[in-house]
Amino acid sequence: MEQVAPEKVGPDPLDPWLRSIADEHEAARHTPGVQCRGSVALITEAARLRGIAEVRLGRAISLEREVETRPDRLANGRLIAEAEKAQWQKLGMTDLPEGHGSVELEVGVGIYGRHVHGGDVIRYDAHGVHNTHLDGLAHIGADASWHGPIPASASRTDEDTMVNWAQHGIATRAVLLDITAIRGTDWVTAESPVTAAELDAALAVTGVDVQPGDALVIYQGRDRYEAAGNVYPSGAAAVARPGIGADGAEWIAAKEPGLVLWDFHDARNNAVGSLEVHNLIYAIGLCLVDNCLLGPAVEQLRAAGVSTGLIVAAPTAIHRSTGVLINPLLLY
Repeated sequence: MEQVAPEKVGPDPLDPWLRSIADEHEAARHTPGVQCRGSVALITEAARLRGIAEVRLGRAISLEREVETRPDRLANGRLIAEAEKAQWQKLGMTDLPEGHGSVELEVGVGIYGRHVHGGDVIRYDAHGVHNTHLDGLAHIGADASWHGPIPASASRTDEDTMVNWAQHGIATRAVLLDITAIRGTDWVTAESPVTAAELDAALAVTGVDVQPGDALVIYQGRDRYEAAGNVYPSGAAAVARPGIGADGAEWIAAKEPGLVLWDFHDARNNAVGSLEVHNLIYAIGLCLVDNCLLGPAVEQLRAAGVSTGLIVAAPTAIHRSTGVLINPLLLY
């Protein structure tokens, strides 16, 4: 089959700065004939030992937002969805995506005399802005390819990023960056995306020298934002929202983290509404954990006088999965 030059298919989906980062990564980290597994490959024995060394109090806290499936509580979930839909319509969008943020749980209970058996089947949207989830390499791509390079068509047959990542073991040192403390505000606003200078300032407060393979845990105040009645816009709508901008995305790429865990996502505060940080999934194979509940962890670590710990983010090994719900644990 005749190959069509990318420039004849359409414009480059990556901004020039992002294409440059992708090219630099490929030159430095890709070996001909060997599939690159992205940022998770930076989590080495040394990175894990750095994390283990930060566990001094023996405490653990979950960074997962609860997945609501109780029938008597789902009405609130529907109200949130309606509020978000109204926000979309105000922005000129017509509807929420199919399956947006949804979780369907079918529970069966059998009572046989004195014996009882329970089972369930669950169906969920592995992405969106509601549930805590880990993005796979087969989530954001370009030029008919995922990072690796992995042909996008492999997702129909045998793409195995999540299996490989699960077997590799995602456990490393975590460094908490509190952007709200740097700004002196309750949350980040859509008008002011998080910058590289602010990330540098938040890192300086920790006194930690970030190493390749470390996890960056970036708190932007989403729990307070939503507690105040605000609705966080979905990434499917190309509108500005609280989050990290292109300047911050370049900073993240330069630090070579093993993974990034955050509450707000990309700011989308750019001319074309592109995903500044999510596009790093393709550019450098960045492992992202979206929609983390970070407020309680920030409070606990501040009370303990620490900014580091061991993060354990163990995804389910599902072939062809583009993302999985996950419960990241932070030990300190």
